Amino acid sequence: MLTPWYVTGFCDGEAAFTYSRAGGSFNIYFLIKQSQDNRQIVEDIQEFFGYVGTIYHEVPNPSFDKRGLTKPSAHYRVNRIGELKTITDHFDKYPLQSKKKNAAYLVWRQMVLYKLDHYRHIDYETLREMAVRLSSLNIQSRLFKVHKR
Repeated sequence: MLTPWYVTGFCDGEAAFTYSRAGGSFNIYFLIKQSQDNRQIVEDIQEFFGYVGTIYHEVPNPSFDKRGLTKPSAHYRVNRIGELKTITDHFDKYPLQSKKKNAAYLVWRQMVLYKLDHYRHIDYETLREMAVRLSSLNIQSRLFKVHKR
């Protein structure tokens, strides 16, 4: 059985708080990607969150290796807006500790709550502005990891 602080610590290093945009639509995601060797922790985290979200298993495809996938992996993804509330509830109670990750989480959380509160009448310009801030923080976080090594 995983403890809440263990899940927070694991996610501080391994989770992504992100979104995708297709046309005027915004899809918000919580994502953990691990090698297939670590599949069990992905399954344990899904169980911890009450089985919200879906686990996808990906295998390398040598004829389509543009993604740089070199070994089988397990992806845990939560994207249903109601299920994302489970994720925000956890991190509100057990906050992330890294400054950059926490900053990105807070903007991502705003996006989740905005979609929950305005589900039928979303102002996509407001959501786009939040997405630009989140993208900027995620880029800064990736740059920090590269320079830190």
